[in-house]
Amino acid sequence: MDGFSTWEVMLVDNEDLVRRGFRQALAEAPDITVVADTRVGEEALRVAELRRPQVVLVDAECAFIRKLAQPLETAETAVPGVAPGIIVLTSNALDSHLLGSLKAGARGFLLKSASQDELISAVRAVADGGAFLCPTMTRRLIDRFEILPPPHERSHAGALASLSGRETQVLCGIAMGRSNQEIAHELHVTLATVKSHVSRILAKLELPNRMHAALMAQRSGLAHPPQPPRAQQAAAAPRPPAARPEPVVRRAW
Repeated sequence: MDGFSTWEVMLVDNEDLVRRGFRQALAEAPDITVVADTRVGEEALRVAELRRPQVVLVDAECAFIRKLAQPLETAETAVPGVAPGIIVLTSNALDSHLLGSLKAGARGFLLKSASQDELISAVRAVADGGAFLCPTMTRRLIDRFEILPPPHERSHAGALASLSGRETQVLCGIAMGRSNQEIAHELHVTLATVKSHVSRILAKLELPNRMHAALMAQRSGLAHPPQPPRAQQAAAAPRPPAARPEPVVRRAW
C-alpha cells in the first residue's frame, strides 16, 4: 500500500454522532486509522494540513471540498504534496450533491446510511487511487449519460425485433436486475442455456455487456417480461367443462 502500514483517514462533519459512528465503524478495519475528526469549517483545512490524511470523509454541505481536494503543502517546505482522496457523505441522494462533489474533485460519494462494508470498501478504493460511488448514485449517474449507441447508428426497435421469444424473455430478466441463476429458475431452463442466450443477445444488439443491454431494454419499455411458454400454454389451454352433478332420482315406494 505504497509504504503505508495503514490508511490514515480524517472525518469532517458537523454532527458529532455521525463522526463517532464512522470512527467506530472504521476502527474494525486493521488497515484504516482515523487520525482526526472535526466540524465543517476552515478548521478542517488546518487539521488536514497538519495531519495529512490519505482520505478525507466530508459532509456534502462543506464549502471547502475543492480546497480539501487540492495537494496539501508541507509545513516545512511549502511544497505541494499528494492530494488526499475525498469521499463526500450525504444524507440525501441529490443529483446536485453528486455532480457538484465530482466537479470539486471528490473521488467517492457515500450515503451516511451506508453499511460498514460499503464504508470500508469506499475508503480502501479511494486511498488506493481509485473511486467509489454508492450503488444508488451509480445508477442515477448512469441514467444522466447516454452510453448506448446513437439512435442513427442502431435502431432499438429493429435490434430488439431480431431477438427470439426466449431471448426477449432473458433480456427482460436482465432489465429487471435478475441474475442468470434467477432467470434460469424463472424460465425453467439450465444456467448454461441462459448464459448462451445472454451471449447471443449482446451479439445481436451489438452491446458490450449486460448493463448496456439492461438500459436498452428499460428505455425501450420492456418493464414486464412476457409469459414463459409453459405459462402461455397453460393460459391458452381449454379448460375441461366442470363436472355436472348427477340428477337425483326420487323413487315412490
